Amino acid sequence: MSAAILTEDLYKTYPGQPPLQALHPLSLRIQTGEIVVVLGPNGAGKTTLFKILATLVQPTGGEAWLAGLPLRESIAVRRRIGMVSEPDRSFFWRLNARQNLQFFASGYGLRPGDDVRRINELLELLELTELAGKPVGQLSSGQRGRLALARALLHRPPILLLDEPTRSLDPTAATDFLTLLRRYLAETPGASVMLSTHRLGAVAPFCQRVLILRQGRLCADGAPDELLRSNNLPVTDSAADNLAQIYEALVGREAVHAH
Repeated sequence: MSAAILTEDLYKTYPGQPPLQALHPLSLRIQTGEIVVVLGPNGAGKTTLFKILATLVQPTGGEAWLAGLPLRESIAVRRRIGMVSEPDRSFFWRLNARQNLQFFASGYGLRPGDDVRRINELLELLELTELAGKPVGQLSSGQRGRLALARALLHRPPILLLDEPTRSLDPTAATDFLTLLRRYLAETPGASVMLSTHRLGAVAPFCQRVLILRQGRLCADGAPDELLRSNNLPVTDSAADNLAQIYEALVGREAVHAH
């Protein structure tokens, strides 16, 4: 099976006295179609990793490929990824939801006619059709979060990079967002997802693999059941409890309770 994301000794150091090693050398392979959840406390290096993979931050060293393309081919890489991070900063607030999606569709190179069909599909999928004519500034944080996901899916990217996409959402809106994401993934075989979140229970049902970062280092990588066994933790019938056990054992009780 081909790799959707491949890194070799990828790292990032920010200058300073002393220098800050935000991400230590990281080598990993995410297969096509894999759904990977990245966990870790604040300052663990998660956002740095996502920004590097999205070509928003240049690594200090190492290599990475997305959909077979090296990071240095940034324009081509961006056409193969869908990124969601801070929804509230991603849109023109005076334009309505549909106008925003039309703007981004043109940037992705969708042809006239195709863009309208795709936008309509996503508005329906993400339950935004009735809000399409509403200025983004008048949408709730949950509605803007769903619109951010629609934008990320416009060009049918094979790779989704979702860095804390539910960070600013209330629990109900966050659950709705992840439910709609699951619906999209069920209808899109082969999509690869890297998702960071503090909402362990919400992502547990569809998490295939867990990466845990701490202080810029990868401290765990594997399927939830594998990590439970390797850390002598009991396997329960609750995917959410299993994921919480892993996080608590490898990161700490205080951190998991804060999430």
